[in-house]
Amino acid sequence: MAINKVLLTGNLTRDAELRATHNEHKPVLTFTVAVNDRRKNPQTGEWEDYPNFIDCTMLGARAESLSRYLSKGTKVSIEGKLR
Repeated sequence: MAINKVLLTGNLTRDAELRATHNEHKPVLTFTVAVNDRRKNPQTGEWEDYPNFIDCTMLGARAESLSRYLSKGTKVSIEGKLR
């Protein structure tokens, strides 16, 4: 059995974009989440933040309703799977 589950907590880097699929006209929401990784710089000994940018896609009615609330800088917590 394979488990494919991910939990992201971070900030949106830009406003979410709502579109529709060409064939079925289903809502598709795309956005990018920035998640920081803290590491100690071996040369200076100081802690530094290294950003990771994760592109996300959401489908269906929930995507359409959330598109009104997801703007740049919004803090989000997302649970889903990787594809």
